[in-house]
Amino acid sequence: MKKLLLVGTLIIVLAIILYLIFGRDNNFTIQKEFPKPVGEYTVGRTQMDFKHTASDNSEREITALFFYPSDSNEDKETAEYAFPEFHSFRDELTTRLGTEGEQLFETDFKTWSYDDLALSEKENEYPVLFFSHGAGAYPQQGTLFAQDLASAGYIVVSVGHAESGVSKFTDGRTVGMSERFFEDISDYASEFLKKVMLQLSITSKKFDEEKAIETSRKLTSAPGAVNFSKYADLQSEDISYVADHLYKMNTGDVESIFEGRLQLDIGMGVFGHSFGGTTAVLVSRDDERFIGGVNLDGNMLGALDSDLKKPFMQLGTVLAYNTNAFFLESNSEKTYLGIVDDVTHGDFSDSLFTATDKDSRGSRDALEQRDIINSYTKAFFDKYLLKEELEIEALNFEGVEMIIKP
Repeated sequence: MKKLLLVGTLIIVLAIILYLIFGRDNNFTIQKEFPKPVGEYTVGRTQMDFKHTASDNSEREITALFFYPSDSNEDKETAEYAFPEFHSFRDELTTRLGTEGEQLFETDFKTWSYDDLALSEKENEYPVLFFSHGAGAYPQQGTLFAQDLASAGYIVVSVGHAESGVSKFTDGRTVGMSERFFEDISDYASEFLKKVMLQLSITSKKFDEEKAIETSRKLTSAPGAVNFSKYADLQSEDISYVADHLYKMNTGDVESIFEGRLQLDIGMGVFGHSFGGTTAVLVSRDDERFIGGVNLDGNMLGALDSDLKKPFMQLGTVLAYNTNAFFLESNSEKTYLGIVDDVTHGDFSDSLFTATDKDSRGSRDALEQRDIINSYTKAFFDKYLLKEELEIEALNFEGVEMIIKP
């Protein structure tokens, strides 16, 4: 219990610090819906469940939401955003941590997705991206960016991971965080936040490259970080397993609306928020079918000294840069580390619009932040997956620094 109270106290202190840095004068207004997707397609959504045995011999039951281009909403009502049961799981978690948990979204929050539409007939095939949610989150967490990318012609598969989050399966069952994940994330959070408290400038000041690399190596090699990284490995296996099934869907060996319609010969991409961004790094490293990925404000646990030999992008706060800078010297292919001012960790997820607590938001306009993430993420996959001729370096936003190596 003392350990949980310590973790809870440290989380509260860090949240206050981040609020003082980023969260003032944010003109916060509770939103009732996502902004309309940017592309020309209507967005369809369907769900499938999977079960597999992981490398640690654990049985992992996972679900996946498919966001995809469609030609018409077929006069259907918009799909439910998430599921009301999530809040009870969230309340249980925050009670165990000894913290106050805010509601992360309104129960009737409006999406721009429609369940089980026909796949668009405008193209023969569509490219595929995977999204991985953060720890303690849910597979709908990436809806904002999945809708935008699907409306622009991508199929986005958002995986609900076993153990680390909350999922509702197609048969109505709900599952939450496992006990061992809770214990290990508590240990990791305690270790990480103690180190941050000793060097508070890490949250607000961009270190010079040498200091940032040294700091990030120490944080990523700490015992709790190394132990916790095993879950990112397991989550990368979840994604690879679902990817296996996409090939079977494409050939018709597994029944779905995607038979013959997935553009898999060019590879796939992966992105994620927070611990999902951590997962995206390992998927890129370990699965040759993926051309690279984008990490939205997550650490790179498990990737220390890793050369992906693939392009990769991180978008995040200055804290994310200071804790991941080792990647600038370990990855041999084009590496992008973007630092976005005046935002918080949640501003790289659906919380940009779903948040009900002003203290969780930064001061940057939500539509502007959405445009930053969409522009960089889409440009990355357009360039490296679709092989379009474009220069990511040409993107320019006030308060965004993009460091590129080599």
